[in-house]
Order: sequence, then C-alpha cells, then structure tokens
Amino acid sequence: MPDRQTYRIHLRGFISLLTALSFLIMTVSGIILFITPQGRVAYWLDWTFWGISKAQWGDMHITTSLLFALAGLWHTWLNWRALVSYFQDKVKKTVALKAELAVAAVITIFCTIGGIYKTPPLSYVLSLNDYIKESWVKTPEDEPVISHAELLSISNFLNKVDIELEPAFELLKKQGIKVAGPEEKLLAIARNNRTSPSAIYKLLKTLEKKKAVSASAAMPQQEGAKKIPLSSTPTTGESAPPASKTWTLELVQKEFEGKGVGRKTLADICREHGLEQGAIIKKLAAKNITMASGDTLKKISEERGELPIDVLKVVLAGETVR
Repeated sequence: MPDRQTYRIHLRGFISLLTALSFLIMTVSGIILFITPQGRVAYWLDWTFWGISKAQWGDMHITTSLLFALAGLWHTWLNWRALVSYFQDKVKKTVALKAELAVAAVITIFCTIGGIYKTPPLSYVLSLNDYIKESWVKTPEDEPVISHAELLSISNFLNKVDIELEPAFELLKKQGIKVAGPEEKLLAIARNNRTSPSAIYKLLKTLEKKKAVSASAAMPQQEGAKKIPLSSTPTTGESAPPASKTWTLELVQKEFEGKGVGRKTLADICREHGLEQGAIIKKLAAKNITMASGDTLKKISEERGELPIDVLKVVLAGETVR
C-alpha cells in the first residue's frame, strides 16, 4: 500500500500534467481562434477546422482556460512552501530576483494595457489578426446578406431577400438540395446537404435577380402618364433623365447593416460608390471626423466610440446612389 509521501508525489505529478495538457489545448484553440473568420462570416460560410466550428473552438478555449486556471492554482498551492522559500532565499542572497520580478511585472502590464489601447508593437499583432479574419471574405457573397441569416427559417429568409417560396424550392430540388419544409432553418438545410448557407444563397440569388427584372418590366404606368411605344425613339427635348436617388441614413442602415463594413477603407468606399475622395474628406472634417484614405471605418469608429456603420452614414448621406 503506497505511503502518504508516494501519494503526494503522484498528486503533484497529476497536477503538473493536468496544467501542461490544459495549457497545450488552450494554446492550440487560441491559435485557431486567431485565424478564424469574423463571426458573421464564419456562420454564413459554416466555417470549420478539423471538423470543429468557430463556436465549438470558442467553447473549447473557455473550458480549457478554466481548467488551466484551476490546475495552476492547485499547482501553486501544492508548491506554496517551496515558492515562498525560493523568494526568501533569493532575497537574502541577491537582488537579482527583484529585478526579474520587476521586468516580468512590466512586461505583463505592458501586454495588458497595450492590448486595451493597441500600442505598438502589440497593435501590429492585432492588425494581423484583423487582416487574417477579413481575408476569408473573397467575394461579396461571402458576406452574409442579413445578420445571422443562417438562423432564419428558409421561408423567413426567402421573404427577407424578396424571393418567392415555390420557385426557390423547385430550384433547390433540381440542384439536389433537400428541404424538410418551409420552417427548417437555413443552417440546418446547409448542413444536412453538406454545403453552406452562403452556397445555398448563391443558387437562390438567380431568382432574386429574375424577380427584380420581371417586376420592373411589369410595373404599370401611372394613370395619365404619356405612353411611349417601345419601337419609338424619343426626340430631342422629349426625354428626361431619371430622378437621382440619394443615400439617406435609413437607406444606409438597411443596405449595410450586418455586412461587415468596418474593414472597408475610405478609398474602398469612394471607389465603390463613385465618390470624390477629397470632397468626402472635407465633408467628414466638417463633422469633426479626421479620416485618411487608408483608414478603415472600424478604426475611425473605435476612436469615436461608435459603430462602423455610423461613420459610413456620414460618408454616404446625401450622396447619389450609383
């Protein structure tokens, strides 16, 4: 029968191994979370690594971090006397430990405060993190059309993207996509068919375009409006350019909410919407917003304590929709 000393040695070994293994898993999950897409993109693409989703990696990181913390506290308690003795002996013999403790404390405080305020060189690590996460978006379709669209039932989703139910179901059936019913969630449909919500929307988007074209073609003319034969050519002075549509705060909110606009720079926005960059910079300056060409909406919004879409509203409000 093992004596008490043997039991204590086994306990210390167990705690040491538990601390090391939990640290290993916590480190691996932390690295994976560092390179995962943004949440909205990960869910929309149904992103996985080693068959594990972003949410599952996050849960794993939390549980192993808790295990590591508990094992570390237990390890410290078991070795408390040795730790105290080590400090006392070192303090008596030399001041080297004081210097080591001071340096360790400074590095820890710097990493803690630097992570909050994004001071260099830690800001470079955080910028790399943002770059990697945003690099998963290869095409506009990789951005969710609606925030957390994957959690909507297929009927609700189709209603929000203005696609009719029956044609959509027919198209999905032709493509071999099985749907249990109109109340089945988009994410469940995607997983049951081994695809992603994004891939299903890419299929359905063709119906959205067709419906938009047919709707505009079938739009009845207002009563009293002058009818122009399709074969006729308007003479000079008879035709008038269509009324220009401008961006309103409500329209910006509707079009860009939940679509990850934070990663876009001012140059990107001006190029995509045909805006003159110099004029927009002056417009922002009039609102006490200083933004350079390469600045992202996320960077400026964080400085102002706002959301990226709030800055985008200032940029686009009153501009012509192109």
